[in-house]
Amino acid sequence: MRQMKQFAMVLSVLILTGIFSNQATAQPNMEEGQIAVNAGFTYGFTIEEPGLRVGATYFLSEDMRVGADVTYWFVDSHGGVDFTYLEFNGNFHYLFHKEDDLVIYGIGALGLHYADVSSPEMNGWGGGSYSDTELGLGIGGGVEYNLGGFSIFAEPKLFLTGFDQLKFNVGARFYL
Repeated sequence: MRQMKQFAMVLSVLILTGIFSNQATAQPNMEEGQIAVNAGFTYGFTIEEPGLRVGATYFLSEDMRVGADVTYWFVDSHGGVDFTYLEFNGNFHYLFHKEDDLVIYGIGALGLHYADVSSPEMNGWGGGSYSDTELGLGIGGGVEYNLGGFSIFAEPKLFLTGFDQLKFNVGARFYL
């Protein structure tokens, strides 16, 4: 939980910096070559745990962008057993609607999903570690609202393979 509080503090500072930055633009261009970075939180409905995600997007055209994100899941340890869950995703966004500071888009995702479980030796029983990496294929949608200098977004995304779960992302996107 301490990690999540630290990230919330960093995200708050980034948002405030975006609001008060002299370099912030009132409207992102959303045209070919535009780059944005983002950070936020996610919740996985299968593992029932929150996560932290960071990423970036690049506009291929005014209606299409590609991006990548990394998600670290805050999975609690139980009885000395440690869990590590990570996602590395490549995303394609098709923007259906862009008016009045509101953007609505579809998402296609391809990712590598990594899980590791490890435990120390206990009461004479040998400890050990097991890890697995799977290819994740996902679909979803998103809504983004421009607040001048940065945007906030929400994205439900369903992974059909990999972690096989519905997740919900929320965060802030800063256009460079």
